[in-house]
Amino acid sequence: MGRKARGRRDLPHPKPVEKIQLSGENFGRRAVLALVLLVCGVSALVYTFVNLFAPQKGWQTIAANSSAGPTCADELVFLYDVGGGGQSPSVEGREVTALYSDACRKLFQLFHTMESFEGVVNLREINLHPNETLTVDAALYRALEQVERSGDRTIYLGPVYARYQDLFYCQDDSQLMDFDPWLSEAVRQEYGAIAAYARDPEAVSVSLLGNNQVCLRVSDEYLSYARREGIQRFLDFGWLKNAFVVDYLADLLTEKGYTNGSISSYDGFSRNLDSRGLSYALNVYDYVDGTVYQAGVMEYQGPISIVSLRGYAASEADRLRIYELRNGERRTAYLSPVDGRCRNAVDDLACYSRTAGCGEIALRAAPIYVADTLDVPALEALSGGGIESIRCENRVIHGTDPGLALSGLYEKDGVRYTVSVRSEEHTSELQSR
Repeated sequence: MGRKARGRRDLPHPKPVEKIQLSGENFGRRAVLALVLLVCGVSALVYTFVNLFAPQKGWQTIAANSSAGPTCADELVFLYDVGGGGQSPSVEGREVTALYSDACRKLFQLFHTMESFEGVVNLREINLHPNETLTVDAALYRALEQVERSGDRTIYLGPVYARYQDLFYCQDDSQLMDFDPWLSEAVRQEYGAIAAYARDPEAVSVSLLGNNQVCLRVSDEYLSYARREGIQRFLDFGWLKNAFVVDYLADLLTEKGYTNGSISSYDGFSRNLDSRGLSYALNVYDYVDGTVYQAGVMEYQGPISIVSLRGYAASEADRLRIYELRNGERRTAYLSPVDGRCRNAVDDLACYSRTAGCGEIALRAAPIYVADTLDVPALEALSGGGIESIRCENRVIHGTDPGLALSGLYEKDGVRYTVSVRSEEHTSELQSR
């Protein structure tokens, strides 16, 4: 809509300023009154400011302080019941926010693969100093230790991630050829060569030396290849990163006694900290022929770790890790150490545990999910280690947890979901309610 600028004739004509003489006898009284009004005005402003910006009692979305500098909080949602445990809302709100902000800044720096920070030995520093012993923060050491203990080799696909992540910034399918091994034979060969190094512990591995000391060991052959190809990133947590971010934050908050809340990442990692017996819910989704169905709702109480693996974009934020081609094919961030190509056996898979964190769940589920087809027996075997799962197939919600509580099963326009819960003795078929 266009706007016309008003000419001078359209402007109101101000009236002349009228001078008023104050009498001397009233000046002192007027000055006192003005001072009283000023004090009252300032007090009102202070009261308004405090009540507007001080944390209120009840459920709040805790945001990291911008003064903390860049943090990983943009990828997270932290819900907290401020004052829910009887503490002062203003005091608890400030303490939780400060703790969360500092931790998010720290994690942002530790897991960064492209930027260095003064006094911080992060993934970039480790990558730039192969075959050197470095001392890292305990949070990064624990994450590396957990990955090494699992035997997963995904984090050694660093050179692939360095190129592949640009795929998600493409605006058109024609731009994919430089990054997509499913479309380009040259890219397929490049990623395959890197994956061969990534799978070989003799070519690249992290030695954990105790006392938070690590050494990224890279063979001479791989170093020569890296120099020829301009590779400077050997390690990258890739899609696993936020599993360890959420775990660290959840463990830190629990350790400090702040448990009346939950933390989730945009890419499917969640930790509920609340042990007060309140009811929570996880939506169970099913992606069928381009349509997302909310198949049901899983109800739960108490502390729990949830990993929701998803092979399609459910929000705008997912565009940073999922690209859909015009023909309907999708490229995801779930890269396989087998050949460096993305795979997801099913579109939706949720795994959860009362004893394991998101990192352990993700590492245990990775070889099952990042595959061409779903290994159902292997998925069900996770239940023996305390990791349960939920998935949909042919309008049936399959669960491995005998205590699974589902409600709100979808039933509309001829589409109806039922539930199959597996137990050691039998499989019980439950009808929708």
